[in-house]
Amino acid sequence: MEARAERALPAVVAAFAPGASIAAASRLGRGHINDTFLVELAGTGASGRLVLQRLNRWVFPDPVAVMANVERVLDHLHRKLADLDSADRARRVLTLVRTAAGAGFARDAGGEVWRATRFIGEAHPCTGAGGPAEAGRAAAAFGEFLRLLGDYDGPPLVETIPGFHDTRRRVAALREAVARDAAGRAAGCRPEIDLALARDGLASVLPALREAGLVRERVTHNDTKLDNVLLDDASGAALAVLDLDTVMPGLVLADFGDMVRTGASSGREDDPDPARQEVDPALFEALVRGFVAGIGEELSPPEVEHLAAAGRVITYETGIRFLTDHLDGDAYFSVHRDGHNLDRARAQFARLASLERRDAELRRVAAQAARDARVIP
Repeated sequence: MEARAERALPAVVAAFAPGASIAAASRLGRGHINDTFLVELAGTGASGRLVLQRLNRWVFPDPVAVMANVERVLDHLHRKLADLDSADRARRVLTLVRTAAGAGFARDAGGEVWRATRFIGEAHPCTGAGGPAEAGRAAAAFGEFLRLLGDYDGPPLVETIPGFHDTRRRVAALREAVARDAAGRAAGCRPEIDLALARDGLASVLPALREAGLVRERVTHNDTKLDNVLLDDASGAALAVLDLDTVMPGLVLADFGDMVRTGASSGREDDPDPARQEVDPALFEALVRGFVAGIGEELSPPEVEHLAAAGRVITYETGIRFLTDHLDGDAYFSVHRDGHNLDRARAQFARLASLERRDAELRRVAAQAARDARVIP
């Protein structure tokens, strides 16, 4: 499949930049889902660099609907930042490249859907290596992203992955995967299965708030890993928010929870050593303060009260997603070694344990940060 994606590049480039040729091409990023390439163009048709992505139809069964969402969101963001000059705006918001026919995507000979965006140079994805200051800037970027989309009034966005942050549904899928044991792996990860099912009460925390009317749905990102924010190479300032495939109606708490999952500890996502998955309260505080500053609007008291809980919920949810995929034979996430998804699941469960140990402290930190920002009295 990967080789086929690379073979398709010349035809895809011809769709987005007729007359151009490929001077150089390489894979870009470490994403688990889509195939992404950085392509340098030459020739009469165009120059410069494009980011080409082939959407994963296994994950996104309706890639045309995904692209409709992406187009609508990017159009809205460009309008909201219309006061910036074009060069600044092109670094703050992704710019979708259209085909010669004016479409926002192209299909290759196999029917796969591709998109192209302008490459943002002299920038790098946030890694968290810059400590709390860098984490706070990325959190502020996600908060601002939600604020800018707060008045989105275009056509309703499609739910690109139904039930994406429906944790109860994820638990049900895990139970089914255990019973199915399609890859014959259940016996080798029984402790992880037992841990996941023992924590199933976490699955109802966020839905209960929504069902009680204490939190509301809005347009959210739904995949707020810190490396989905670009930082300027020179200043370290946050630039564009990336990976918009899952932008759809959702809960602010889920977005914040995913930031905690990826940005509040220093351990790698696939490192199962519990000692390297300890949550850092200073990183958590930076995420809260950055997010609150960026969103620029009042969070409801229940949202503030559940910021720490959101980190536990989404960390748990992601752990059971990795575990489910391990049991199903690695059908969803890209893997690079045997047991890779199991290692990822173990890492998430170790982070969850750390979040549970520090829960009282993190709730105090969140409440103080919110008071300082005058979000709550």
